[in-house]
Amino acid sequence: MDDRQDDAARRLAELEAAIEEKRNALERHGVLGDQLQREWDDMLRQHAEIGRRLRSGEIEGSMAGATLDQDIDVLRHAFFRWAARVDERFKGPPGTPEA
Repeated sequence: MDDRQDDAARRLAELEAAIEEKRNALERHGVLGDQLQREWDDMLRQHAEIGRRLRSGEIEGSMAGATLDQDIDVLRHAFFRWAARVDERFKGPPGTPEA
């Protein structure tokens, strides 16, 4: 793998870890309902598609690589917005642990 592919793979792995960590927290707190499950499944599909594109070598062309990098950034942004929205929605009274 070249540096660009290594960087994209690292960023994708970090995102996967953050997504999994959030899912585990939601499951521990019992707040993963149908809507959140659908949103979760959609993020996992997008993540899997980006991973497939990365493994296929799509990052090697400069334009394709830029698009793949951008797609990772878009998914990352969408995930953190989703996580913030979920945190706000399920925030308990002051002093209680958050999801």
